[in-house]
Amino acid sequence: MPTIGLNFGHDGGAALAQARGLHVIEGERQVGLRHVCGGNARFAGEIGDWVNRLHALARGPVTAVAVADWYTPACRILPTGLVELVSEDITWSRPGDALATSVLRPVKSVDWPLADGPAGPLPVVAVRHHYAHAALAYHTSGAAKALTLVLDGTGNYAECGMVCLGDGPSLTPVLSFNNRTGPRFGLVYEALARRVHGGQFDTGKLLGLAATGATDPELLPVLRTMLAGERARRTAPGLLAPLGGEAPAGSALRYEDTWYPYDEDAGGYLDGLLADATDDDVVHSYGGVFPDEIRTPRGHRYLVGHSPGDPVCRTLAATLQTAVEVDLAHLVTGLHERWPDYPALCYAGGCALNITANTCIAESGLFTRVSIPTCCDDSGIALGAALAVAAPEDRPAAGGAPPGAALAYCGPGLTVRDPLRTGRTRLTLASDAALVDHVAGMLAGRKCVAWLGGGMETGPRALGHRSLLVSPHWTGARRHVSQTIKRREWFRPVAPLCPAEVAGAYFTGPLDHTDSMLFAVRVREEAAEQLAEVRHIDGTARLQTLHAAEHPLLHRLCHAVAGHTGLPILINTSANGGGRPILNDLGDALELLDTTALDAVVLPDERAVIT
Repeated sequence: MPTIGLNFGHDGGAALAQARGLHVIEGERQVGLRHVCGGNARFAGEIGDWVNRLHALARGPVTAVAVADWYTPACRILPTGLVELVSEDITWSRPGDALATSVLRPVKSVDWPLADGPAGPLPVVAVRHHYAHAALAYHTSGAAKALTLVLDGTGNYAECGMVCLGDGPSLTPVLSFNNRTGPRFGLVYEALARRVHGGQFDTGKLLGLAATGATDPELLPVLRTMLAGERARRTAPGLLAPLGGEAPAGSALRYEDTWYPYDEDAGGYLDGLLADATDDDVVHSYGGVFPDEIRTPRGHRYLVGHSPGDPVCRTLAATLQTAVEVDLAHLVTGLHERWPDYPALCYAGGCALNITANTCIAESGLFTRVSIPTCCDDSGIALGAALAVAAPEDRPAAGGAPPGAALAYCGPGLTVRDPLRTGRTRLTLASDAALVDHVAGMLAGRKCVAWLGGGMETGPRALGHRSLLVSPHWTGARRHVSQTIKRREWFRPVAPLCPAEVAGAYFTGPLDHTDSMLFAVRVREEAAEQLAEVRHIDGTARLQTLHAAEHPLLHRLCHAVAGHTGLPILINTSANGGGRPILNDLGDALELLDTTALDAVVLPDERAVIT
């Protein structure tokens, strides 16, 4: 029977898991504030309505409410038992060898309104943050047997990841990663993103910036030591690659006025000092701040700036990306060698948004398939919690077809509250063919449209349901949509949409993994000039391939545009203004139309074009 999942941490929301039906309500798109959490007053005021909406969508009585255990201290809408579990039960916060029994736990929820079902109070189950990630990744993969990896900055306490083994309907946790020892991939990435771009959630910007710099061999061992100290690497050499001759003896990090030299006994810079520190101090020290200056083993000093225009920041971004790719490749190889009988890899957590690192894994040949859900970051935690608690019959079938579009587009439909504004024209076309021809003509004429139809995407990528589209056949198309309309930084990549059957003519790489923009491909050299507007600085592209069965109108639109321009590819970026969540309200789309250079809003479900 159906299960409701709730997440009160950042990227909070609610979700429903049931047989042949997944539904996700992301809080930020309801509240209009990116990465919103349960401590936000409007979030707290509206989540009851979201839960009621999910009850109405359930095909039978909801049997349980699953609550992810990480939450902001400002949250005041929690079941009492969850607070007691997280703050008082040491077997939950530091499970040690009892990890398998510390991922699901019933909690007291007396008089908790969010657990009130139509027929009375429902049982509430706490779900460990990283196990919710793992449940999402595995149970939506379609795999019958898979190694499941979760990596992020931090979920609960100082834990930064987990390994689980998926086998049929069961998902067993076998390994936990902690920021005290590493790998601190997510935490260090967050710290540099905060330094350069101003916020911990700007890691995507940092990945884009990495392509503008070059890896510095002198900085590489320093950053790898920040990801995991040499002592931790010696303890687990099969998972954490030893630094060997690259150990950064003589190097140091400066925070404000204090230098922290490399400590050979502790094998790192802060590792020895934080040995007895609280989990919060560990997380803050590695993820809250980035060094103001770095001294390399050769004595060269790098003063770290605060902007993407700073050359040192670009070098650091590129070098950190290399460090992550090197150590992640070793980690994944080690996991595969430890559990060789698991042919597929399911991957989730914030680190799974690193598309260039994902491509390294996909092209390693270690796994038959690398499966990453579209909402692999915390926006999928509510659904992951629900799937972790749900009965096997209420999850996508293990060994069956992955849910694909049923997961990627299981958000709410477009909200229509505002009437058409004065001065705007609505054109309704007589057929799908007429709509496609009309919009293709607009795009060929260098227009930019918002294409809004179907259920909203889950996760941070617009995948053709809430997208801004422009044709890349003209010089300046990328700048027009990305900088002029969305007011984004110049180095941020845009994503090409391309029919799957012709993608190989323009791109190389893992083209069998390109349905959700979570892997990078390379633009073919012979197509580089033609695709200059979608090609990133490093020659890659965040491609989404389209299949006629799943995206019939968009698929036809690409080919129709090619009839005008010779190029069956469109630039796709999310429909939102700078710093705002992806929109899901027609009124917000019309505001974008009124206040930017956007030319039209297209409603394909209604065959309508608003200009």
